[in-house]
Amino acid sequence: MVTYTNPDKVTDVRTDDAAPRSPSRTGYGGKIPTAHWVRYGPRWRRVYVMIYSNAGTAYILDKGERLVLDTDTEGRFS
Repeated sequence: MVTYTNPDKVTDVRTDDAAPRSPSRTGYGGKIPTAHWVRYGPRWRRVYVMIYSNAGTAYILDKGERLVLDTDTEGRFS
């Protein structure tokens, strides 16, 4: 089951100058950190990407749960 972020709880987004070093030598994996951050509720949360083959899915962690970014939130990074 896929759980998406609630766009009403996203109060802000930001992008750092650079992403942290990836733990993956290949660039693929289940938890690749990005330079993007989402303020979800009261806390800033880093955006991670699951990348396998040529497709990626952006998500944040909230209380240990993976929440895939909803389309409204993803669009705010454009």
